[in-house]
Amino acid sequence: MSARPTLDPIRFARSRDRLTGELPVAQLERLSDSLASDEGSVSYTLLGGTESGRLVLRIEINASVILRCQYCLEPYAQDLHVEQVLPLARDEAELSRWEREDPLLDALVADPALDVLTLVEDEILLSLPVAPRHPDGGCGKAG
Repeated sequence: MSARPTLDPIRFARSRDRLTGELPVAQLERLSDSLASDEGSVSYTLLGGTESGRLVLRIEINASVILRCQYCLEPYAQDLHVEQVLPLARDEAELSRWEREDPLLDALVADPALDVLTLVEDEILLSLPVAPRHPDGGCGKAG
């Protein structure tokens, strides 16, 4: 397996860089633990920039994962699409100040060696349904 990509998010955002990648779900260990199967793939794009005067990372993820329906207990394919804008705090103190001003703010402390795949995996984990279910009428068994 090749080295995991890292980046300096402050530098990345200032230069308005772009990073794209694709990988199998099986490479994301914590995510695989939440799935019925480690089959599937993930594609992601990170864009640096500014928004409302703050440096930000824009992340877009498309993933196809296999979940277990909590109604019929059969596996099913779930497509996920995540779009997130993460303001970059320079340190924990700045993040705390922002959170006091806006408790719903979803921001990131800018680690100078941010592990891209960990960020992608975190965002996917946050987007998984709490109680996965087939779409209406899609269960293989009657309840």
